[in-house]
Amino acid sequence: MSGRTWHHLQERLSDLADLGAELHEGMEQGQYRFLLALIAPMATDAGTLASGLETELRNEMAENGVQLPPLDPGDGA
Repeated sequence: MSGRTWHHLQERLSDLADLGAELHEGMEQGQYRFLLALIAPMATDAGTLASGLETELRNEMAENGVQLPPLDPGDGA
């Protein structure tokens, strides 16, 4: 892991929420495109960071002998 923590994830998600609040119906196409160009890589980074943190936590728990139940994201599957 790159040394980034849940603090970094929280900050990234907050930034995304701020950008999301800027989106609104009737936006000029250039503004809309600009916001989407900012949001896309930030969202990808947040997802990658969250996945990495989850893997790190899962590995740490396994090293400590903690049995993890199956992960149910609530999708009904």
